[in-house]
Amino acid sequence: MFAQPLLSAVPSGVLDMTTDFTPLFVGLVVTLGVCVLGLVAAIGVHDTWQTEKKATHPSAPTPHFPKAA
Repeated sequence: MFAQPLLSAVPSGVLDMTTDFTPLFVGLVVTLGVCVLGLVAAIGVHDTWQTEKKATHPSAPTPHFPKAA
């Protein structure tokens, strides 16, 4: 086997567990990505709906105030 360094933090006999958890990590990244895109789409639809609502129902006209002295 390989000679282990004197001040090694990780023993040489430790298995690499990343390959076991790769589907979990990929699933997390894909799920978070879809959630972020869904949130962006929901905000965009809400803002568009609010803009169209304001355009069809204009508020009362603002009063005209005389200029200050």
